[in-house]
Formats: sequence, structure tokens, C-alpha cells
Amino acid sequence: MPTWLIIVFAILGTALVLKLLHALSIVAVHPVTQGAMYTSTGRVKIRTALDAVPMSAGELLVDIGCGDGRVLRAARRRYGVACRGFEINPIAFLKAALLTAGRRGIELRFRNFWNADLAAADVVSCYLFPDVMRRLGEKLAGELRNGARVISFNFPIPGWKPQRTLRADSKLHNDPIYIYRIPESLPGQNSNP
Repeated sequence: MPTWLIIVFAILGTALVLKLLHALSIVAVHPVTQGAMYTSTGRVKIRTALDAVPMSAGELLVDIGCGDGRVLRAARRRYGVACRGFEINPIAFLKAALLTAGRRGIELRFRNFWNADLAAADVVSCYLFPDVMRRLGEKLAGELRNGARVISFNFPIPGWKPQRTLRADSKLHNDPIYIYRIPESLPGQNSNP
């Protein structure tokens, strides 16, 4: 068999194995994610969100369902903030671990964020399915302190009033980005800070 054909089969075989592992990782965490799949957030959306939510060194950004960690890396690089990401999809977690290896100030946890206390967060970032957003709103309202900000990519938190709703200057990544602030955005609160 020619060498080039062996190389082609090796590449195709590797791609197939990676796709199967990706599918298995989604199935393995389905009871927790309720079908939400790891999807990378567009860099232009991350830049737009970080423009709208300035942070100071010493603050903590927590990304729940951090995927490959790109929000964590961007916030750390831009603002020098401490960053913590939660991810339960093993493939996404491994990718995030590889991409953040050796970077100080970024902590990854292979853990379900629903069981974590988020009270220390100054900013929470998420890109979750609409099915869990009401429950997330209840968790964040009960744990975050006044002044904490929440960035939600694509889906609003039901009943909350966003301080701003943004769209990235991109035809491909133009889904809404919701920016909330505690307590002003909570149900029953005056929307003026």
C-alpha cells in the first residue's frame, strides 16, 4: 500500500475517533446539561461583552460551562482578573486545560457548577440553553452579591431586566448578549442604578 494512502487512512481514522469521543462526551453529560452541547463563543462576541463589562485586577470572573476557556483567557489577558471556569464535558475540559496550561490566574474545575457556590464572583459569564436559564437566575440571585455582573450569551434570564442588550458587529456572530447587574436587574427591582 502506498505511503500517501496510509497517511490518508490515518488522518481519516483519527478524525472519526475524535468525532466519536466528542459524541460520547455529549451523551455522558446529557443528564446534567439537558442536551446543551459545547459550542465555542465567537471571539467578536467575547470582545463585545468585555468592552461592556470592564473589570479590575483583583476581581473574579467565573465562566459556567466554560467550554474551551476562551472567555477566561480573553478576560485574563485583557483585564488581569482572576478567572475560574466550570466544565463537565470531558472533551471541552481537556481542550480548555491544554489551551490554558501554564497560564497563571486561570483555574479550571471539572465540576458541575450547579453544586458550586458562586458568591465570590464579581462577574459570571454563561452560554447555556434556555431550558436552564430560569433555574440559573434563581441560583445567581441567591448567591451573587450587590454589584456583581452577569454576561449571558444568546439567551436571557427570564424575569431579569438587562442593563444592556448588545450585538457584536458581525454578520455571523450577531446573537444578543445580555448584561445584568445585581440587584438592579433582579425581578421587582428598579432598573435605574
